[in-house]
Amino acid sequence: MGSSARIAWFGALSALVDVSLATDAAGTEFLRANSAKEGVVTLESGLQYKILRRGYGDSHPAVDSSCECHYQGQMAKDYGTDVFFDSSYQRGSPTSFAPNQVIKGWTEAMQLMVEGDKWELFIPAELGYGARGSPPAIGPDSALVFTMEIISIDGAKVPASPRCNVGTLEGCSDKEAEFIAKHQARSAEERAAEAKRLEGLIGARTTPDKIAWMRSRLALLRAIVKAVEKQEL
Repeated sequence: MGSSARIAWFGALSALVDVSLATDAAGTEFLRANSAKEGVVTLESGLQYKILRRGYGDSHPAVDSSCECHYQGQMAKDYGTDVFFDSSYQRGSPTSFAPNQVIKGWTEAMQLMVEGDKWELFIPAELGYGARGSPPAIGPDSALVFTMEIISIDGAKVPASPRCNVGTLEGCSDKEAEFIAKHQARSAEERAAEAKRLEGLIGARTTPDKIAWMRSRLALLRAIVKAVEKQEL
């Protein structure tokens, strides 16, 4: 089955599943223990996520906007192993789909993500394939774990609140804070030269993590320039 057909298959199943009364006992215990782990955020819906890589985008996808993504999924019982029921990474190419074309857990998570984000998603059955499951790969009432990254948003976007405030450093990682401090002390010419250097590197063949950090630095440089301009007015 091709990647686009596979996603359409997932989306069709998500629309047809019975709403599960509860995730099975093993999945419930997995999610309970997982919620206490460092970096894991639990939302009101029951969806859990952990940010593996912070993105560089400034917008979320609209619910019907196609997004180019990489993902892989596994049963909660297989978490920590190399056993996946589906993986675009293993196929060697990303796939495109919109938040409203997939299971509820993905729909919610994608609308919180920005370009460059790479998250781990821990999804109860109620937000996955429910009581029906998706035989033979996914059993009924199963908790699932996905790794997902949004490479690009190819449709309408919803502005996102800044995650890293270059003035107060609120929401900034240590890595981002170090970069901000370094470039706030530099001249406008030096910041422009660094931006030009990064723009030239983005087209080079390198890892997704390195590209995401390059784009993040470019976004931070633009934010620093805006902050400096406001101070000078």
